[in-house]
Amino acid sequence: MTEWESPYYLFLIIPIWVWTFYSYWKKEAALGIELRIPGKVQSATFSLKRFLSSVTPLIRPIVLTLFVIAAAGPGKRYRFLPDETKGVDIILALDVSGSMSKSRDFLPETRLGVSKKLLKEFIRKRENDRLGLVVFAGGAYLQSPLTSDREVLEEILSQAEEETVPEQGTAIGDALILSCYRLRRSPAKSKVIVLITDGASNTGRIDPVTATEIAKGVGVKIYSIGIGKEDQSYEVNFEILDILSKRTGGVFYRAEDISELREVLASIDSLEKDLLILPPEEVRESESLIFLTYALALLGLDLLVRSWVFRYYV
Repeated sequence: MTEWESPYYLFLIIPIWVWTFYSYWKKEAALGIELRIPGKVQSATFSLKRFLSSVTPLIRPIVLTLFVIAAAGPGKRYRFLPDETKGVDIILALDVSGSMSKSRDFLPETRLGVSKKLLKEFIRKRENDRLGLVVFAGGAYLQSPLTSDREVLEEILSQAEEETVPEQGTAIGDALILSCYRLRRSPAKSKVIVLITDGASNTGRIDPVTATEIAKGVGVKIYSIGIGKEDQSYEVNFEILDILSKRTGGVFYRAEDISELREVLASIDSLEKDLLILPPEEVRESESLIFLTYALALLGLDLLVRSWVFRYYV
């Protein structure tokens, strides 16, 4: 996302183009009257000059606009975490199965839509941590490794849908194993899996209890969230989620509506907070030079056209 050091300079673009369009309209009107003079012969060279005389006046306003944009200080800001941290590494394991995509107990949105929306809020709060994303249904797939680039992670999360995982079902054990694999070599003080699902584990290569033992072995805590209301449409087994969390030192939560899910994620956010040894480093990459280069190139073009075609430069 582009950031501006002095965005108020951009308002100068308005008077530049108001004056340009006013002057351009007056010139075109005068040129049109001149061309209607009876008996005047129009040659091919004259037509080329007329075209250039119509276009050339727009070059300088464009140059001024580019100078204004450069003065406003466009650029991008990058945030880097120090190598050694006391922070938290978190894998978000999100169920994208059919029940999450089709259930309407969170009207007007689906369970998956609400989960993605609130997870984005959670991601924005974790400024000093690395987060990754695993999506699962009948199989589990890594969508993002651990990263501190929250904007990219949010974009990847936005694209997670039921079609992302071709296998049908709910493979909680596979999702936990894959998440543990990505966390096993993490140097962070705390390693966490936030598991969001609405159903019972009914498929997969690894059963959830076995996956929990592996999570304990690598020092990973599981915070599991059973989302949605129990009904007759889909099988649920929130008891197993409670067991998974307790065995790893995490907590199980129920979230039957949007407000509860938001509170749950806020609770996890407050429980897993650690300070960094060193503050994150921010680097800003300015893009002003790019716009200055374009402006100077257009000034050179303006000089050539006026000097070689019109034989004057004013």
